[in-house]
Parts: sequence; structure tokens; C-alpha cells
Amino acid sequence: MSKQLPPKATIIDVFGVGDGIIDNLPALYHSYKDSEKTKNRTVIDPTDDTREFIRQDLSLGGLYPMLNHLWLAGNKRPTAQLHLQIAMGRDIAVSERMDYHLLWTDGKINLKPIPRYILSSGFWETALQCPLDCTCKTQNTARSCNSIRGVALGFLYTYICLISSELDFRIASEKYLLPREDDGTTIRWAKWKEFSREFIRDYDPKRIHQRFHYAELRISRLFRLPPFNPYVAGWHTYRSFLRTHLSWIATGTIFIVLILTAMQVGLATDRLQSNEGFQYASYVFTIFAVLAPICAFGLVVLSALLNLLMALPWFLTSAIQQQHSLSSRSTSHLSSADADIADSNLKGTSNQKLNAPVSVHGKSRASYWLSSNSV
Repeated sequence: MSKQLPPKATIIDVFGVGDGIIDNLPALYHSYKDSEKTKNRTVIDPTDDTREFIRQDLSLGGLYPMLNHLWLAGNKRPTAQLHLQIAMGRDIAVSERMDYHLLWTDGKINLKPIPRYILSSGFWETALQCPLDCTCKTQNTARSCNSIRGVALGFLYTYICLISSELDFRIASEKYLLPREDDGTTIRWAKWKEFSREFIRDYDPKRIHQRFHYAELRISRLFRLPPFNPYVAGWHTYRSFLRTHLSWIATGTIFIVLILTAMQVGLATDRLQSNEGFQYASYVFTIFAVLAPICAFGLVVLSALLNLLMALPWFLTSAIQQQHSLSSRSTSHLSSADADIADSNLKGTSNQKLNAPVSVHGKSRASYWLSSNSV
């Protein structure tokens, strides 16, 4: 029978967190449902549905359709240590999204901090255990227990690789990649060594998710993998979009100019001037040099317009929702104001109402402010 990863007793001893899950959950979380298809997100209390929160927090999002093509974006090897990431000129950008973990671009690498709940024995004993009606043994989908367990194990494995030396440990602590107690204390280096050695001793690559068989993934290459999802692109404005794409057009144009200059020199020589093959090649490449930059620039503009059209439904939906929210809020303000005036005229105690220390209209003052948006 295979060993369980990671060893539960080691987790409790190393990190000093409790067995429960609720106390180790964040205050709120941003839900990115169907993040590969929409930009909409909502803020939810994780205690409402702990399993759903864990599924979303450990979700690989838009990387799922690209899993069979990740070899084009990264190498199949252990993740490089933190001090090497910095030595390669990469700044550490902290992100809570699992699908952004270990994605890098020029001068930056995204890392997801270790969440407190993943270091709790209760997480492994309850949240990652199969329910009685679980079908994960027959359906290894993104929502299955096998997939979520594999992501959790793979995520821990990346940190075992990232934090291999005491220098890596100090960097991770300074960058808040390790969970902290309320008093600001974090894991001790001696305990992390003990945990890492026990984890790697029981490590089985077949039990971790295939995403973590690869190390860092380059964002610019992910953008070119099917289904060509732009949410992991290295640009977030049209200025950066044009700068990214026009740079390679400018580089290609320089090479074209060098080749045309060489052909022009060749046509000035007696031997090549009378060579029909060279004359024809020069003619074809001249036509290519004229059309290629124009077509490339047209493709960039077309791509920008396509991204704008893809985002247009979201813009329209957001605008309609915001307009509806403003209308409802205005109606609520008017109704509340009319009720306050009528009540004040009847009782003649408007000043006392404004100074009421406990409640307003049967609500606590904080609830009244939140509902009326008066702050």
C-alpha cells in the first residue's frame, strides 16, 4: 500500500497549525468561475462551502485545456531555487491564484504563497478525502478528488524545490510566501528541513498533477498554445500589447533590410547582374519585403480588435449591471429619505434620531450605513 503524502504528523509538528480547516481559511475569497470564458468574479465567504472554496483555490483555471502542450512552454524538471530566480533577474510577484503559480515573463515570476489550510492535518483528513458517493476513481476530471489532491501535492512539491537552502528560506519568509502566526512568527528552518526531507523521501511523481511535472512556464509561449487563451498574456493594456508585438515586427524588418542591402550589392556585380536566378530571387524577395511588414502590422491590429470584441460583451454586461445598481440605490435612497422625513414630522424627534447611539430603524448603525451607502 502506497504511503500518504504529505505526512500528516510532520505537518502539525513543523507548522504548528491546528487540525481544523475553518480557522485556517482566509477572510473572503474572489471566485473566478469559468475564468477561461469570462472576466466576472464575485467575493464569497469560504466558510459557506469549504469544498467549493478549496476546489476553486486549487483550480488551474485556463491551464486545463493546455495541459497536453505544456512542454512547449516549460521544461520537465524540478523548479529552480528562489535564489536562482532572483539571480536570473526575476522579481517575485505574489499571486493567490494557483493557475498563475510559476508563470514567468521577462523580469518577473508569479508565486502563490503557501495557504495556511494546506498545512493543516484536517485539510488532508477531511476536505481531500473522497465522499461516500465520490466518482473520482472513474472520472478524473478537474473537479475530481484525484485532480485536487494531485494539485495540492504538486504545489507542495514546487515549494520543496523552491526552498532548498537556508538562503531560499530567508527569501521566502521576507516575501511572505510562508504562512505566519498572528504574532508574525513563521516556520523554523530546522523544522522545514525535516519536513522537506520526509516529503522528498516519500515523493511519487505519479501522484502529483501533470501540471507540476513541468517547472516554470513562460507566459508568452502559453499565449500561443491552444485554445490561445489571452488571460495569461504578459500584457494588460493596448500600449503594452502593441509594444510586445511591434518589437518582433521591427526585428524582422531589420533583417529584411540587411538582406535587401546584400542583394543590392550583389546586383551591382557583373557576375550576379547577368544571373537570371539571382534576378528572379531578388524580385520575389523585394515583393515579400514590401508585403510582409504590412501584413504583420495588419495581423497585430486585427488581433487587438478581436480582443476588444471578445471583451465587449463583458463591458456591456458590467455597464448594464452598474446602471441597474445605481438606479436601485437611488430608489432606495429616496424611499429611505421620504420615510425619515415622514417619521420625523410625526414624532418631531429628528435630532434624536440622528444621535441614536444603538440603532436606526431597527438596524444597527453599521448595518444602516452599509445598506444606505451613506459612508
